[in-house]
Amino acid sequence: MSVWPLDALLYVLLLAAIGFGGISIIGLLLFPDIRSRSFTGLRAGILATALVTAAGICYGIFAWFTVGGMQYLQFALAAILMLVLVVILNRIATGVVCRTAVPAPLPSADEQEDRI
Repeated sequence: MSVWPLDALLYVLLLAAIGFGGISIIGLLLFPDIRSRSFTGLRAGILATALVTAAGICYGIFAWFTVGGMQYLQFALAAILMLVLVVILNRIATGVVCRTAVPAPLPSADEQEDRI
């Protein structure tokens, strides 16, 4: 197996991760309430983390097959464990934040007229 297809795959995965990370940041800054912000941050952030993890796994498995050595296989397994932990802990944190968030008061009629 040649190296350039792997490099192309890694570049695509990492660029897609940067894109989803950007979407996550824009969603956190753009949406008005905490629930929509946490939903966007959770979904796009997990996708970005999963893409970075996939790039790490591809590299680890390729290096394990070509160079040998258990450190590359351990790297791939550690990347999988990291993804699982990030998903679980992110899900727990989002649930806690959404349950404890106080809803914003509804604007009065005067404030609604001022917006228009």
